[in-house]
Amino acid sequence: MNKKVKVLVAGPFDSGKTTFIKTANRECYDGVEVPNFDPVEIKELSGTTTVGLDISHINLNGIDFILVGLPGQKRFSFLWDTLGNDYDAILILHSAELPLSETEFYVSFFSKTPSWRRAKKLIILTKRDLNPGFDAVKLSEFGLPVLSCDPRNKEDVYNVLMFLYNTIRYSLNKEKK
Repeated sequence: MNKKVKVLVAGPFDSGKTTFIKTANRECYDGVEVPNFDPVEIKELSGTTTVGLDISHINLNGIDFILVGLPGQKRFSFLWDTLGNDYDAILILHSAELPLSETEFYVSFFSKTPSWRRAKKLIILTKRDLNPGFDAVKLSEFGLPVLSCDPRNKEDVYNVLMFLYNTIRYSLNKEKK
């Protein structure tokens, strides 16, 4: 089975999108990160932010997953309309440090894109270690499968991609029948 699967990796700022994509395959990673800057306060903040896209790919059992991460800050949403189309899968990362309204915004936005109806969709809960009391069941309110993942952990990222692989493989087998 030789198939390319385009995976959109979206979600709020600092939810682990870039880290997830780098962890999947650091050798193939390409992206543009700059020092984080607050345009309202006009001051530099700690860390970096993605200002274009993050991209990498990994082959799992004959399926080439092309991972494309969008910048998470809402001020870059003008890019999302263009870059958020024509995907086979959509991963929305949610940090346990953030309120559900953040993920609700991204689910609402991407549910209006042409890819939404046909794409496999997952919510990926990140940063559970920083808020162990976060009620992950609340994320199921969005009607999408929810998986936990530490984007720094290669095995966790691999497990998310294998879940996606199995879902896509099942769909492909159903289409053949």
